[in-house]
Formats: sequence, structure tokens, C-alpha cells
Amino acid sequence: MKLKPMWMFVICCITPFILAYAAIQTNWLPNNTTNKGRLLSSDIQVPNWQADEHALWSIALSVPVDCGLVCTQQNQRLQNVYQALGKKQDKVSLVILGEAENNEITQYPALPELQAGWLYLVDHHGLVVLAYPYEESEQKSRVLHKGLLSDLKKLLNYARSS
Repeated sequence: MKLKPMWMFVICCITPFILAYAAIQTNWLPNNTTNKGRLLSSDIQVPNWQADEHALWSIALSVPVDCGLVCTQQNQRLQNVYQALGKKQDKVSLVILGEAENNEITQYPALPELQAGWLYLVDHHGLVVLAYPYEESEQKSRVLHKGLLSDLKKLLNYARSS
């Protein structure tokens, strides 16, 4: 009679492990994510990073020497995204990775691993986390920047709650 409760206990403890193993082996778990940007697979650190003391995240524009019109368009779009942040602008800084004519934005050396004209989200330690490609089409670009704003707002809300 006393064996029945013990077996029930063992079954209750082992069942979650069996289900978890089955879920992993048969790919029951979804592979999709909620972020709109591309999560970088390798760690890319911005050298000599000195974050603004109030900024939790930075939006970085990669501007190599031969970028031209692409970077000019992205720089303007970067300003628009920053304006769209509204009251959360104080938690975000703008950064240019490379040489640019804009002296108002903090500049760091260009990183060869990053694509020209792409926007990147960089945390306050200088780690590049998410990438947003350049789109020539104004409509596609608008959708992409809405995704950037969405990701940034999620990250800022998460940082506030932790």
C-alpha cells in the first residue's frame, strides 16, 4: 500500500524530464523570435567604448570610407528613428562607426566585420547585439526602422524592470 504513493511521486518527478527531452529531440519548440533585427552570431566589441552615462543602448551606423550615398541616407534615417523615440531619447545615444562629416554624433573607428550602411544596436558595454540591413526602398526601410524602434523599446522596458 505504501508503494503506490512512492510510485506516483517518482512518475510526477520523471515525467517533466521525459517531456522536455522529447520536445527537444522532436523540435516541438518554436525556432522563431520576437526581435525584428538580426541577432549577431559572433561577439563584436567596439574598441575603446565609452558609453554615455545615461544611455543604456546605442544605435550605431557603420560608415566605412567608401560608403557614399547609402550612408548619407542612413544617417538621415537614423536621425528620424532617434526623434521617434520621444521621451526615451535620454536612454539611447547615436554612434557612428567610421569617419563621417557629422560632428554632433560620437564616432568610433570602423569595424571591418560590420556591413556598410547597416544600423546596429550596441549595449552600454560596447557589444554589438542586433543588426538592421540597409534597404533602398523607402517603404521597406520604414518597416525595418519600425522594427528597430520596437526592439529598442522592448530592450529599454526590460532594462527598466531588471
